[in-house]
Amino acid sequence: MKETLKEQLIPDSFHPIERLQNFVHMGVVRNYQKGETVVLPGETINRIIYVISDKLTVNFLNDDGRQKLMYKAGKYSIVDRLFPSENCFVHVISEEKSKICFFTKEQLFMILKQDDEMLNEFIVNYSSKCFHFMNGSKEMALYNPSVRVLRLLHELCLTEGKEVDDNVYEIDVKLSQRAISEITGVHFVTICRVFSWLKKENILQKTTSKIIINDLERLKEIINENSKN
Repeated sequence: MKETLKEQLIPDSFHPIERLQNFVHMGVVRNYQKGETVVLPGETINRIIYVISDKLTVNFLNDDGRQKLMYKAGKYSIVDRLFPSENCFVHVISEEKSKICFFTKEQLFMILKQDDEMLNEFIVNYSSKCFHFMNGSKEMALYNPSVRVLRLLHELCLTEGKEVDDNVYEIDVKLSQRAISEITGVHFVTICRVFSWLKKENILQKTTSKIIINDLERLKEIINENSKN
């Protein structure tokens, strides 16, 4: 696989705006080292952040000080800090050695006058973000934490699993419980309990490099049983 499963489930670009690279001379270009902060929680910069190379991590700071991964901004994608709302504690970090460009509102208006097709690119980018977070909100509203983890495992089996025996599937992927927590928004302790129970019932077992589903039909039954209102 060219990209990790975690990167597939947590989009890192949504809709890249490649055309914007033709206008970076109009903005302010800066380089950041791995782990360096681009925007501090609560900081107001009134800029669009455009990723020229590598990737940024966008986290939301909770009231208790913990950070929740929201999404990752890969090459040619944007992070909107142009119109930040009040108390928007977003922490933007350079995942690797990144090169980015900052655009003000005035600079963006000048760019749109020179390239009116760029407006469509921005709309598609925002629309794809909205759909991603609406889908995540739907999952959280309709399903309890345990079911969200089970649904993720079932989806992985359907998309990445290989049948090795009757109703037994192997998913060859390195996916930590921390990554599952980031994807589903479920607390790490709950995820540990879910995997322990699945192993005890001989439904599923997880190693560092793969997930083995011993009884896919039983997994589906548990999801259906626990998804009923």
